[in-house]
Amino acid sequence: MRKYQHPGIASTPSGNPSNNRLIDSIRKRLLIWSQTNAKDYPWRNPVEEWHGLIAEILLQRTKVASVVPVYERFLARFGTPSELAVASMEEIEQIIYPLGLRWRAPLLKQLGGYLTQSGGKIPRSLTELQTLPGVGAYVAAAWLSIFGGVRSVIVDANIVRWLCRLINQPYDGETRRKKWLLDMAESFTPQTEWKEYNLAVLDFTMEICTSKPKCERCPLADLCEYGQVHLSSNTQN
Repeated sequence: MRKYQHPGIASTPSGNPSNNRLIDSIRKRLLIWSQTNAKDYPWRNPVEEWHGLIAEILLQRTKVASVVPVYERFLARFGTPSELAVASMEEIEQIIYPLGLRWRAPLLKQLGGYLTQSGGKIPRSLTELQTLPGVGAYVAAAWLSIFGGVRSVIVDANIVRWLCRLINQPYDGETRRKKWLLDMAESFTPQTEWKEYNLAVLDFTMEICTSKPKCERCPLADLCEYGQVHLSSNTQN
């Protein structure tokens, strides 16, 4: 099949979109879409900052719907970081058991200890944040952007898929580490309203631009190279 060449999104040798006006249009449409489609997860407006960090750790490699009851049960049991720090490993494992990844239990206990010593204060830099137990590059970026008030670029598997579809580029498990992809994600993340943008992208890639994309419902379809090919193919069939 001939690759669709959208006149607005030109793929440079590095894979970055070259049209800033178009990037702005994509951001605006996502934010408008989010106004009526944003998800109301319990961690989106946490009572305390560390609750958001717990949520991001629990969300790793798990389905969002599975995390909701575990997150609520976790915070109901551990009201403070110190309660988490002194809890038995068995109790922590029992609470997070439905998520399947028991390796998170000792990390969560260690994190409780750190937060107890720090008085609940969480670092505001990617480098420092990644020194905390259970906090990797994605969790650090997500927490800073959504809960920490610091502009950070979020890149997960869903976002990689979406960005690559915009310019109709192939992708695999290693694409998220490619410089051109990281540069592209950086260029899309606004200097202001980054929290709103990142939340919109997270919801959009879970609701619309999924593994089986809903291009017919996509507010970006006419700006997306993959979407144009997909919709054109469906029309011809």
